[in-house]
Amino acid sequence: MKKVSFKTIGCRLNKAETAKIRAQFIADGYEVVPFKDDADVCIIHTCTITGMAEKECIRLARSIKRRNPSTFVVMAGCAAEVEQKRLKTESGADLIAGQETKYNLPAIVDESLSFTPAHKTDANIPTVPIFDTTRAWLKIQDGCSFKCAYCIVPLTRGPSRSLPFSDIMAEANAFADNGFKEIVITGVNIGCYRDNNRRLVDIIKALEQIDQIERIRISSIEITTAERSIIEYMAESKKLCNFLHLPLQTGDNRLLQAMGRHYNADEYRDLINFVTDTIPDIGLGTDIITGLPGEDEQAFENTFQLIQDLPFSNLHVFPYSIRANTRAADMDNHIPYKIAKQRTEQLIDLGKQKSEEFAKSFIGKEVTILTEKIKKDGSAPGWTEQYVAARVDQPNLKANRIMTFTPTAYENGKLI
Repeated sequence: MKKVSFKTIGCRLNKAETAKIRAQFIADGYEVVPFKDDADVCIIHTCTITGMAEKECIRLARSIKRRNPSTFVVMAGCAAEVEQKRLKTESGADLIAGQETKYNLPAIVDESLSFTPAHKTDANIPTVPIFDTTRAWLKIQDGCSFKCAYCIVPLTRGPSRSLPFSDIMAEANAFADNGFKEIVITGVNIGCYRDNNRRLVDIIKALEQIDQIERIRISSIEITTAERSIIEYMAESKKLCNFLHLPLQTGDNRLLQAMGRHYNADEYRDLINFVTDTIPDIGLGTDIITGLPGEDEQAFENTFQLIQDLPFSNLHVFPYSIRANTRAADMDNHIPYKIAKQRTEQLIDLGKQKSEEFAKSFIGKEVTILTEKIKKDGSAPGWTEQYVAARVDQPNLKANRIMTFTPTAYENGKLI
C-alpha cells in the first residue's frame, strides 16, 4: 500500500475538510501514517490568514522534502489560491492544489505516481470524513461575503454559500453511527447559514434529535449573525455547549469602521451583557488583531480596556500582517511589527489571567467533559462544555466518554 500523511494548519474548517480528503485517500487504497513518518505522499492543508501561518506551511513542506526528497508533497487549500507560482517555488512542493482541486487529489496523485489503487471506490459516492480525534467537525457553510479590510478569506474561499440541510444531516448521522459523541458545527461564517427557510438554529435542533450525539458545539460566529434566538436556545438546551466565540478584532470604533466591521464597541458590549445575563456561566472567546493600520496608542487602549471589562475566558490574539489583495494592505499608517507584537503579548498576558480566573470559578462545581484519550498515567484530558481544559484522575477510564466530575484544583492550565 502507498502511504499518505496529513498536516492541517489553521481553522476547524480546514480540519473538517482534511478529514474528508483523508477518507478519499483511504478509499483509494492508501494507508494513513503520522505526519512525522516517511510517506509516499504528504498533504499539507494550508492556511494564509496571516503571514506567519503561510510561512509555517512553506517551512513544513521544505522540511519534508529535505527529509525525504522522494515524497510527493501537496500544498492544498487557502494558500494555494494566492500566488501559486511563488508558493511552489518557495515550498518546493510537487503540486499546488486550490479549493476545488483538493477534493480530486487521490486521482491526481495516482496519475502523477503511476499508482494503481488497491481498491478504488466510485468517485460519485461521497465519503464520510474520517477524523483522528474524539470529536467530529461538521461543515455547514463555506466562504464569506463580508469583505473586511484585513481579511483574505473572500479571495481564498469565495462568497458565502451554504450546504444543503439534507447533506449536513446525513453526514451528522454518519458521524453518530461511527461513535462520535460530540459534533462541532463549523464553516467560515456559520451565522450566515441559509437553506430555504432553515437557519443555524434549525441545524442545532435537528442535531439534538440524534440520540448518539451528546454534545454540540458552535465554532466562531460573528456578532452580527449571532441571533438572540440561538443564545436563548443555548440557555435551555441539554446538548448545546455553553461556549461562544465572538470575534471582536479591535475595541476601537474608528478602526472597526475602517476595517468594515458591522458593529461598534458599545453594540459588542451590549451583546456580551445579554449573553452573560442569559447564560451566567458561559465561556466566551474572541479574536483580536493588534497593529491594524492606524492603531495608535489610544486605539489600543480602547481595545485593552474593553477586553479587561468583559468576562472573556479565551483570547486568540495575533499581530496584523499585510495580505496582498486586501484593502488594508493599501491603507496608510501601518504599525511597526515590533509594536504590534508587544501589544499582542500584553493582551495574551491579560487573556491568561482571565482564563485562569474563569477556570477557577468551577472548582467545587460539577462540570462535564468528553474524555479525549487515556494517558500513560491513566488520566484522561478533555474540555468542559465551557471550553475549559480539564483532567480526570480515576481508575479504569475510557476514551470518548462523557463524564461529570467536580474539580478540586486548577494546575498547569487544567481543572483537576
